[in-house]
Amino acid sequence: MYIIIIGCGKLGCVLANELSDAGHNVSVVDREAKKLEELGNGFNGITVKGIEYDYGILKDAGIGRADYLIASASDDNLNITVSLVAKNIFSVPHVIAMVNNPNKKSVYKILEIEAINPTELISYVLRSKIERETK
Repeated sequence: MYIIIIGCGKLGCVLANELSDAGHNVSVVDREAKKLEELGNGFNGITVKGIEYDYGILKDAGIGRADYLIASASDDNLNITVSLVAKNIFSVPHVIAMVNNPNKKSVYKILEIEAINPTELISYVLRSKIERETK
């Protein structure tokens, strides 16, 4: 699979390394070179520094052959914008975005962007653990 990860924060960095180690072709885009350096020397993929939703930057990242685009930036507006560009302009088959502010979940839904909400996931895991232990 060819996977583009937008945003090289904590999630993007870990995901990029894990997917690359699993044998996937991974390209990571971030506007900050320092964040891209966090991937380390063992990262086999491509790094692209630039504005994450820029047409040319996305082309450099290989969006024309991408099977997945994961928008994992810390800014919901950036994740929404790049997801719409990937989905509607480049027809990337699978686009998944991280929701940072749970109050913006409805925006992703209205725009038909598949979204993962880490706050909800962690809450679910913790509630499930508590419920299992109290039975």
